[in-house]
Amino acid sequence: MSTTTSLLETALPEPAYGSVWLVGSGEGGPDHLSPLAMHLLGRADVVIHDPAIPQKVLDLMEPPRYREAAAPGRAIERSIKLAQDGWRVVHVVTGDGMERAIDCATSFAEENIPFHIAPTADEPLIGEAPIGLLLVRKPLKVGCTETGTLVVLMAAPQSEASMIAERRQPPLGFSMSGLAG
Repeated sequence: MSTTTSLLETALPEPAYGSVWLVGSGEGGPDHLSPLAMHLLGRADVVIHDPAIPQKVLDLMEPPRYREAAAPGRAIERSIKLAQDGWRVVHVVTGDGMERAIDCATSFAEENIPFHIAPTADEPLIGEAPIGLLLVRKPLKVGCTETGTLVVLMAAPQSEASMIAERRQPPLGFSMSGLAG
């Protein structure tokens, strides 16, 4: 293992128990996933994914983990239930994860569940500040012409929910509590 790879692995955040990470699959292949997204797939207890996610992406999950295909609304419901039960959940969506971020963030905030977004390889992470700022730069198209750049800045103060998630212990085992929808 090279020094660069080991430095990258130690710099990537571990998913907290009781939290949800949203991962966009980009164009659909593993080469469109960011190093963070691949890291999360390897560490998640549960992966809830759109039915159209290719098998090559799902194979990045390390067994014995649980995964489930679900339509968008149902995927959010399942992610909430599993996170409330203490699982580290990764929700994989087709295409650009930012397109679903607002629906997901609203639903998870209502349930007091910590929520994060992992950019795809096509959404370069410009910077991450210690207070949790995430800046994603995307080309902005109007019709067929690229007119400029859309910059999305997401910030959330350290909430009671995120502090609780950091203190949560891992579940004792894969019981049917959260898995039995």
